Amino acid sequence: MGKLLKNALLIAGISLIVIFLLMIIGEKIRADVVKQNQESQAYLDWMSQNCDCLAHDRLFCNPGFELKSHNCVNINEKLFTNAIAGCSEYNCSGEIKIWNNETNKWS
Repeated sequence: MGKLLKNALLIAGISLIVIFLLMIIGEKIRADVVKQNQESQAYLDWMSQNCDCLAHDRLFCNPGFELKSHNCVNINEKLFTNAIAGCSEYNCSGEIKIWNNETNKWS
């Protein structure tokens, strides 16, 4: 009986450690995503203030909606709306910045 209890406690302890490590890793990933989104928004704000927009082909949606093809969808509310066309190409003092819809990044 003592050996069985010992093994159960060992397994429970290892499980708790693994769960704790997964929680820490998940929080780090979420923090990185939030930081990247903030940096991306700051970069977009800077370009809109300091560069000339050459094309409006970057489609995006309001918060709470997800872009599906050329429409914005909120599955929870069962709402559909048109996508917003944002600037997809900037001229920043002769350097052209182009939005890549596949990677969702500026190049």
